[in-house]
Amino acid sequence: MKVVEKDFGQLPDGKVVTAFTLENIKHTQITAISYGATWQSFSVERDGVKQELLVQFDDLAAYLDNPFHFGNTIGRVGGRLSKTDYDINGAHFTLTPNDHGNVLHSGINGFDAVNWHGEARNLGTAAEINFTRTFDDEFAGQLAAQVTYRLDDEDRLDIIFSGVSTENTLFNPMTHVYFNLVGKDQDISQHKLQIASRQHLEVDNHMIPTGNVIDNQNTKFDFAHLHALGQEHYDDAWVLDPSRQGEGVGLTSPDESLTLTVDSDRNGVVVFTANPDDSSDIKTALAIEMQTLPDAVNHEGFGDIVLPANETKTYTVTYQIKKNEDK
Repeated sequence: MKVVEKDFGQLPDGKVVTAFTLENIKHTQITAISYGATWQSFSVERDGVKQELLVQFDDLAAYLDNPFHFGNTIGRVGGRLSKTDYDINGAHFTLTPNDHGNVLHSGINGFDAVNWHGEARNLGTAAEINFTRTFDDEFAGQLAAQVTYRLDDEDRLDIIFSGVSTENTLFNPMTHVYFNLVGKDQDISQHKLQIASRQHLEVDNHMIPTGNVIDNQNTKFDFAHLHALGQEHYDDAWVLDPSRQGEGVGLTSPDESLTLTVDSDRNGVVVFTANPDDSSDIKTALAIEMQTLPDAVNHEGFGDIVLPANETKTYTVTYQIKKNEDK
């Protein structure tokens, strides 16, 4: 494994943002930067040419003005929260709304807008980047958080989130990463998607879950079998099948030469189609956000995102690249 560390730029306060790059024996590379613990690059080698799989930016200024949260680590809670006031086992806190009176991606308290401490190390057949940061904000408790990117020689990337808090709090972090397997300026409509899911969440006109769970069959949400995304727009949450076998989501290039599978130890995924410069209706980026179902703390059966005081919670998301060299 190869590990490279270099400066990625300076923040307005003069602090340096560091980029860490890991490269395995297949010349697959990942880069993460300390600002926002952000996943900045994921590339594979195809016929001696580097193929970037993320829709991403190459300069720090773009990440400082990043309303779509490209590559950011989102926390303490990813997705939307329908309430702003909480009492959790004796801990009370109030959040500042930032989205139609609701809280999106933790509002003003996010993991994504601060510089983390980073270190990288070579493990032999794998290497990892560790980001750490302590948060003392509107959420209850002081949270010590860690985000680890671990790449191995089999083209497997694990992103591991962990946190421990001084008080009962909420913890549902995720990576807001966007993919385009054929290039970030290309239409994604012919990418093929598969989701191990039979149900999705009903939402209101502000994209807040109503609490109802709807069957996917015979709707635009039915990706039980691999098929093209088409021109539909998505900003929706799927309930992942608890009996799935290591592949929650599969994304395949239009020519089927490359497949990315994604899975996690949690029960949901949000899929969002976007154009990063918002200048066209053509969608060029597909976000795959593995997480406990959005607004889980406010809906019975959606999952447990409460982090009890002085207990550590750890979540893992796994990305696996598969190449079909015959295509």
